[in-house]
Amino acid sequence: MGPFRLRHRGRTLRLSHGVARLVAALAIIGPMSRSQAAGLLWPDVPQQQALANLRTVLSRLIRMTRDTVEADGGILSLSEHVAVDVDAVRRWINGTIYGTGDSAGELTGPPPDVNRLLLAGWSDDWVVDSREQLRTLTAQALQSAAGRLLSLGRPAEALPYGLAAVEIEPWSESANRILLEIHARRGDPTSALRHYERFGRILHQELGVPPAPDIVAVIRQLYPFGTGRVKTAFTAREGSAT
Repeated sequence: MGPFRLRHRGRTLRLSHGVARLVAALAIIGPMSRSQAAGLLWPDVPQQQALANLRTVLSRLIRMTRDTVEADGGILSLSEHVAVDVDAVRRWINGTIYGTGDSAGELTGPPPDVNRLLLAGWSDDWVVDSREQLRTLTAQALQSAAGRLLSLGRPAEALPYGLAAVEIEPWSESANRILLEIHARRGDPTSALRHYERFGRILHQELGVPPAPDIVAVIRQLYPFGTGRVKTAFTAREGSAT
């Protein structure tokens, strides 16, 4: 999560980008054959050249550490003792969405790395695809945790999850709706209105559409009167988004 780092025996190893890409691919995608790894990392060169590049990368890695990657026949994989931070985030996602991890009574806040981009700055197709998948699942898990806590009458504890979900998907209707509900259940209509206005601006700038009716309904329940700043905010927001 974030920039790539490989720590070995208490120190961060300085790897070439080619070596880092191999380690990262095995960490994120899992074990693969030599030909699969070569094709994934060097898709635009002939297979024989890609395999030669892979041999060079493996040789460089072995000179630095023999404890990171294992070669079992033609299969490459990370060594069993290597810990991957992405795995911890995935376990939290699965446990939160499917209820196999922390119960709502034990939730202690989102994981510290949850809002960091996977392999920030990398643009390989396999990285972009993995990053998008992880982002989507993370947002879903955050919303699930927030909704679970709201259903138990614990909106203050739901707030960090709602905020994190919106940070990951600022244009998501469902993420913003649950954050508005959290503010409402916390008895904080001012924060709800401010967030509604920010969300309306994002939708207008990015998609050219207004907030959905159910989101507007949440705000109108908090502000049933139509005077002063609130009326002005509704008029300005709805008018600019149409």
